[in-house]
Amino acid sequence: MSLQLRSSFDQIKTVQLTLAGATNAHVPVLQNGHLLIPTDYALANAINGFVYQSEISDAPKAAVAWSALDKLYWDNTAKVITNVATSNTLIGYALQDALSGDAITGLVAFNAFAA
Repeated sequence: MSLQLRSSFDQIKTVQLTLAGATNAHVPVLQNGHLLIPTDYALANAINGFVYQSEISDAPKAAVAWSALDKLYWDNTAKVITNVATSNTLIGYALQDALSGDAITGLVAFNAFAA
């Protein structure tokens, strides 16, 4: 399963941008220190919608455990969400506990401007 947007439509915040690289729907991209979630597929230099705030789930997760309300980060090297701050980008807060063996996240309060 891939990353899912869990907020109601009227609570998902998006922006339209043109990025230098191609993007895939719901595959997070790090742009200028902010994690964005593309809403669709787009070629390089083509306009696309990007989610910058929403509740999300089923995102790829590092092999770490966390508790609800822990700060969460994007590890751009491994392309996973983690609770390890070192060299990673703050992206929001856990809304559910997670075990180290979980391959995907539970509910996360995602905010590209959390930092």
